[in-house]
Amino acid sequence: MSLNVGHWLRKTPRPHTVLADERRIEVGNTPGKWLNLVRTIDSLAATKITCLDAAGNVIRAITLDDDDAEQSAKTEESELQTFARLVADAYEKGSKSYAPLLDNAMQFIERQGQRLAAMEREIERLRMHAAKLQAELLAATAPDPSGNDDDLTGALIAGIVQGRHDNANAGANLAKQQGAKKS
Repeated sequence: MSLNVGHWLRKTPRPHTVLADERRIEVGNTPGKWLNLVRTIDSLAATKITCLDAAGNVIRAITLDDDDAEQSAKTEESELQTFARLVADAYEKGSKSYAPLLDNAMQFIERQGQRLAAMEREIERLRMHAAKLQAELLAATAPDPSGNDDDLTGALIAGIVQGRHDNANAGANLAKQQGAKKS
């Protein structure tokens, strides 16, 4: 039979004083008192443990084999080691669990940045094209300095330029609409 001495000592009613082979050990009120008490009993290599209340009455007593004392110390250590391993495993799993989320978010941000840069290039290209078309329109609709206005030729050129200008505006509007849909 394997006995966990620390658990056995903490049973209620809890002892005020412990006798380890007739050696008196005060429990005290310090943090870690039960672990310290178990270590003290192990270091004394006690074979009999008696728990006393504050009045000195026996609460419970037990006789230990040497194997039981060693096993209780190993159990205390293994519980602490198990807890430490569980905490380390939880930390590792937690850090791995958010890594894919962070990677996906970074990829999304990079794609949005590339799309934004492409849209800005297209908008600049359309602005340049619109400026060129406006210059052509001004040149085509400007009065002839020689005074030889051919009304039919001027109207035809103005219509062509206006058609190009309308096509450019339609292209710019289409690019704006596609950019708004992608966002």
